Amino acid sequence: MARDEAYQYAEKFIAQSKNAENKKILSLSDMKLTEVPESIASLTPLQMLFLYNNQLTKLPESIASLTQLQLLNLSNNQLTQLPESIASLTQLKNLEVSSNQLTEVPDAIASLTQLQELNLSNNQLTEVPDAIASLTQLQMLDLRNNQLTEVPESIASLTQLQRLDLSNNRLTEVPESIASLTQLQILDLSNNQLRSLPKSIASLTPLPQLKLDSNPLNPDIAAAYEQGSRALFQYLRAKAEARVTLNEAKLIIIGEGEVGKSCLLGALRGDEWVEGRPTTHGIEIKPVAVTHSDTEIILNGWDFGGQRVYRPTHQLFFSAPAVYLVVWKPREGPQQGFVREWITLIKHRQPEAKVLVVATHGGPGQRQPDIDRQEILDRFGSDMVLGFFHVDSKPTNDKDCTGLADLKAAIASVAASLPEMGQTVPAKWQRAREILQTNNKAYLPYDDVIALCAQQGIDEEQAELFLRISNTLGHFIHYDYDPTLRDIVILKPDWLAKAISFVLDDQMTRQRNGLVEFDYLSQLWSNPPVADEEGYPPELHPIFLRLMDRFDLSYRVVFDPAKTSNTSLIAQLVPDIRPQEKLTANWGEQPESEDRQQVQICRIVDNRGQFAVAEGLFYQLIVRLHKYSLGRFNYEDSIHWKRGLMLENDYNGRALLEYIDTDVKITVRAAYPERFLSYLTEEIKSLVEYFWEGLDCNIMVPCLTPCGKNDPGNGLFEIEKLIESKKENRDEFPCPQCGKWQNIDRLLNNAPLAQPSAQILLTAKLTDVQDTLQVIRQELSAKDGRDRELYDELTKQQLATMSKVDMQFADMMQMLTDEAKDGPRLFSFKPIEPGFFDHPKWISAKFQLTLWCEHSRQPIPALNPNNKKQGVYELNLSREWFIKAAPYFKVMTGVLSLVLPVAGSATKLMLDDTTYQAIEEQLDLGQKSIESISKTSEVFALSNNDAPDFVQGGVIRGQGAILRELHALLKEKDPGFGGLVRVQNQRREFLWVHPDFVNEY
Repeated sequence: MARDEAYQYAEKFIAQSKNAENKKILSLSDMKLTEVPESIASLTPLQMLFLYNNQLTKLPESIASLTQLQLLNLSNNQLTQLPESIASLTQLKNLEVSSNQLTEVPDAIASLTQLQELNLSNNQLTEVPDAIASLTQLQMLDLRNNQLTEVPESIASLTQLQRLDLSNNRLTEVPESIASLTQLQILDLSNNQLRSLPKSIASLTPLPQLKLDSNPLNPDIAAAYEQGSRALFQYLRAKAEARVTLNEAKLIIIGEGEVGKSCLLGALRGDEWVEGRPTTHGIEIKPVAVTHSDTEIILNGWDFGGQRVYRPTHQLFFSAPAVYLVVWKPREGPQQGFVREWITLIKHRQPEAKVLVVATHGGPGQRQPDIDRQEILDRFGSDMVLGFFHVDSKPTNDKDCTGLADLKAAIASVAASLPEMGQTVPAKWQRAREILQTNNKAYLPYDDVIALCAQQGIDEEQAELFLRISNTLGHFIHYDYDPTLRDIVILKPDWLAKAISFVLDDQMTRQRNGLVEFDYLSQLWSNPPVADEEGYPPELHPIFLRLMDRFDLSYRVVFDPAKTSNTSLIAQLVPDIRPQEKLTANWGEQPESEDRQQVQICRIVDNRGQFAVAEGLFYQLIVRLHKYSLGRFNYEDSIHWKRGLMLENDYNGRALLEYIDTDVKITVRAAYPERFLSYLTEEIKSLVEYFWEGLDCNIMVPCLTPCGKNDPGNGLFEIEKLIESKKENRDEFPCPQCGKWQNIDRLLNNAPLAQPSAQILLTAKLTDVQDTLQVIRQELSAKDGRDRELYDELTKQQLATMSKVDMQFADMMQMLTDEAKDGPRLFSFKPIEPGFFDHPKWISAKFQLTLWCEHSRQPIPALNPNNKKQGVYELNLSREWFIKAAPYFKVMTGVLSLVLPVAGSATKLMLDDTTYQAIEEQLDLGQKSIESISKTSEVFALSNNDAPDFVQGGVIRGQGAILRELHALLKEKDPGFGGLVRVQNQRREFLWVHPDFVNEY
């Protein structure tokens, strides 16, 4: 429709509306209008006006005539300003001006005193006017995706505000006046430049949702936030009581072996020179004091052993705030390659790190440093590499060490410039940390640490949080929910690193390709193979081994499921040769006839888009994914080497992972390979991007047809680019290898991560799927727990059905990842009163809600046969709240009804018939209660599809607020959530599981 035609059509539409008696709603949306007809002024009774999705650049002054207007939607236009005449719209309650080109908000907005919702998101606002203080009835203010650098103190007047969204701006601080917003339910500050929060925010303790993702938060606040909103506010309250300023950081010294790192640390400390200082095993930590502008700064100097085998372990301890010294030795000749390697290792782990390059042995007559400084600066940037120094750590003729004073001054200057320097922390927490760190003991029992905290006025709940945050920050090591580790707090991480180094250096363990019995490890730790090193007490040996498991360095292998194993695999020491014979026997050239094969590539790149190495990635994958190893029942069946491994996930198929150059190639064969492929891709991507902050993992899919006449298709397509092209209505994309155009849909069919949820839904009717699952249930029950044969007799179609259900369940859980920080996500419910369905207009009703374990996917009572009431609650819910919650309830109930028939199959805990039928009945009653209210409510409409509907995935994510309200109701009944334990998986996502399954995490 031409634009002039659009204008004429709009005028005609307005005329028709004027003739309609009591016309109160008008929509001129999606008409390509460039201006609004002046005749709109005649519609004085109008209460709702929709003008979204047009091309408006301004509004007519005549809009002032619409004095009865309560809703005005101007979203998705090209408005650069709002007219002053908007002040006449004094009855306005909802103003939507998102996705325009506004650079300012007129003061006239102060007249809109009845406004309850104001959406100014996706504009170009640089400030919020003080006039906004007049909007005292405002309940929702959306300012996301602008260019705001500050929030005015006048925001304190918006005392009715329930939701404030300031995400995706340029805020560096939040005003103290935020504490006046006592009705606030949601505060979104994600993706800004915040390093700290105002102490007043601690007074907003009931705030259900505070989002701080993608901010450069101080490490302590970031660590508290990672534990959930309750933990964050608890930390902020402790900080508000009394604070101290910290001037401390890490000094991390790395480089090849025997280049003088330990001597340099001794010189920086002013220690007496030691001739023939022994090689560092693992890590040594000693304090260094420097001064900058009369301020003393304490640096914890970490001296890292240089052997290459230590690198994956040492990366665990790279963390900000820190100054890095990369040390090299000119006497050994050009070492530019080594220097680049070490800086690269730092950059991949800590992209914002500050580095000084130090050449040692710089006394008279020594070789001068021969290194291309400009090449290093060009590669890493002058904001990362801040200087080059040449130092002799050995004093000569009672003089100071050559070059040491300049280096020490540079270290002090860099340390003072770290953003975290001078941060404030809770005073009593800092006192407790100092006491623990100056303790001569390497570890303490947990109860002793709690008692010490109590002496500093820290109660047990806060002491537990103190330890969790200290563990995240690397001050101490403690895992509160690990049965082996929870009773001990390791105070000296270097002490642990040294114990690990003895294992990595051991010749016998290396000869056995990493296989080692616990008895042998115990001997190694009792009698270290290094001169002058004291042995470790035997009671610590199981703890060391468990910590190695925790750090993805090792795992316990099995040779006979009937016998307890005491043998572990040290993943860094696996063979470097591919076991070709075993590969051929277990992975043919082609998949089996009824299986499909899918391939994805995890391409690892740095921040410049260049190929990059994630040091030690495959060692971590061998440990992380060992529960899917072919040798999980007998290690002899395992297939892995330094650059590859084979996996099997029951009904989800078999996979081959290979490190090809810097890419990780994942190939999955199964009746429905999408689920396992998706899981493995997510696991690798999350590991790379979380552990190596300076790296990205781009997901690629291979070419469909051969490149050239004889070569197989080896071009790779980045999924994100394919999706963007699809959004622009392009059907094909050129192969980057041969230039041939490929069908985008066919390429994306090989990429489960790219599939919208609607495309991976079960396409059959829910009742048909449930019938199939019932047959599967009967087959699995007949197996009577025989592990290796459990799925052998199922058809490929049945296996595919199980995988699809598995994927639906995973999708639902992924939608509510954030909410799992503060409470469980799985539950079933049913109305309690017998005549519930006879009263369709009920105002409030009692419901029975039952919590489920998120690991076994079973209700708590089914896992607690001796206590059927645990995890079961009676809640009185209002009709209004139930209507809001119904979309989430519908998806939850639908997915659980699919999960139920095979619940426990993966954990070998199939439900007995009586328990199964009781749960099935509860889910059925819950579904009927949702259907009954959907038929009788005028403001509520649900999809009529009888399959769980994920098409509106965003809507389900929006139900997070409902889940948080539900958490609050449950906490009043039972703060312990029926005994469920909050754990973290390897992707650092929280789950709530029955105590029987805690060890799985």
